[in-house]
Amino acid sequence: MVEPDRVFFVRVMREWISRFTGKIIENFEIHLSQPMGFAGDIMSLTEFATSRQVKNLVLDFSDPIQRNLSQAQQIIRDGLLRCRYPQKNELDVSHLFFNLLYVRNLTVCSFFLQVLQDCDDPMALHVSMKTRHLVMKTNMHANDFVGISIFLNSCPELESLTFDLVTSSRFVRAPSPLVIDPVSHWLTSKSYECLEKTLKVVKITKFRGSSNELHMLQYLLRTGCVMERVDLYEAEGLNHNQKRWVLAGVEEVQQNFKRASRHLRITLHNAG
Repeated sequence: MVEPDRVFFVRVMREWISRFTGKIIENFEIHLSQPMGFAGDIMSLTEFATSRQVKNLVLDFSDPIQRNLSQAQQIIRDGLLRCRYPQKNELDVSHLFFNLLYVRNLTVCSFFLQVLQDCDDPMALHVSMKTRHLVMKTNMHANDFVGISIFLNSCPELESLTFDLVTSSRFVRAPSPLVIDPVSHWLTSKSYECLEKTLKVVKITKFRGSSNELHMLQYLLRTGCVMERVDLYEAEGLNHNQKRWVLAGVEEVQQNFKRASRHLRITLHNAG
């Protein structure tokens, strides 16, 4: 979508929500890749959706085209972290996060997971959310881990968690002073209320058995006291060696990972 079309599209959406008279919205999705200059619009659209008690909300700012966007994403990140609105004080991305507190079914992208860690105190975003079903679109890069932890910490009523692994596009984040080692991060991460009391189902789509996927799974199995199912959906288009890697990963999970729940069933679903 070229820039004039993007401006027109957002303008139409702003006009549409200004005319909407309904009190409840079932589904609301915001898909806007490279949203430079649209931070205020994103905030307004999100506030509108949550004010109408939206049941299913999707926030997807990822780019479906595989290319290096580090410079562009730096601009986007700065725009979201420091955006000025007429008659409002300077806001940061935490305000967008707090708009999501009452959304029951929520989908967020890797970009959103990563900008959360740039807040002054990311783990201070601990106000309890009402989210029961959470989908995270992620390439399971270490830069996503803080965002994942923030949501686990903030969703004490979470019942199902889905990781939709992004393989068609790669989000390249601007360099950060925060360096995260996947092994030590998940080994030292504490358990959260949802893992101890409510989280029963974990799904991973486009599963490849990578080390980062396995480190995260090991943490969830070790801390998920009431988990009943882990469903792993094999990525499509894998060659013979890649399929063997997936099987080896699943075998490692089945045989060697400690489980906090006695009733857990782990299933690998082969790609069709």
